[in-house]
Amino acid sequence: MVEGPTAKAYAIKIREEFSSEIVRRISAKSKRIFVPLDNIVGRRFLGSDSLGKNILLFFNDAAIRLHLMMFGSIHIYLLDEELLKPKSRVRLFIRGVRKKLVVYNAPIVEIDERNRVLNRLKRDLGPDPLSGEWNREEAIRNIMKFPGKKIGTVILDQSVIAGIGNILRNEILFRAGVNPEKKISDLSYGELERIVAISEELSREFLNLKLKRKRIKPLLLVYNRYRGRCVVCGAPIKFYMQKPISRKTFICENCQKP
Repeated sequence: MVEGPTAKAYAIKIREEFSSEIVRRISAKSKRIFVPLDNIVGRRFLGSDSLGKNILLFFNDAAIRLHLMMFGSIHIYLLDEELLKPKSRVRLFIRGVRKKLVVYNAPIVEIDERNRVLNRLKRDLGPDPLSGEWNREEAIRNIMKFPGKKIGTVILDQSVIAGIGNILRNEILFRAGVNPEKKISDLSYGELERIVAISEELSREFLNLKLKRKRIKPLLLVYNRYRGRCVVCGAPIKFYMQKPISRKTFICENCQKP
């Protein structure tokens, strides 16, 4: 699953490598096309950004929203380059003057008016740690809206904090010393502040590694460490599937007491 930092890294790469291209041809396999594709032909690519796990491409008053989820990917080719994957996997194809942008296997390709796309995302998503509009206080307030729920499930809710996926969830809670089974009502304000601050710090570290094309493994202190030991206290790392979300969960029961 693509997390916020990966989406942001994709947006930056597209902005740099597809800059100022003028659309000569566009095709898409999607049921979420709300403006005629012909309206985008002849328009200049104005840039890209991300909100949470969503990647946005801008063309004057039109925008394309991409969500790659588990298996989607984006490639930028020179015009004469062969595609690296079968055409049957292409969900979006944009041919420019010098390059072509190809999106493979993306479950969500939405094409609509720019304002409608942005308004829907801002309505549905919580603050994004990698956005210029990031607001720690708002993130804390959003978490506190779910007093009876577990922090391990709430932090994955995109309406609470946008861009947090399962890798970040595990690593944030470990660094904060908070057990994922703990209910929001049982967390101190200091713990909430710590969770939100680490969400921002870790998201930025994650992004920096992605931009340098480096692996994120050095950041993973608990995630996927099935037989590992805690880097803080040496206790065994416990693995289980947290209910009701059935997501892989890794904790140190000594450092993250219930």
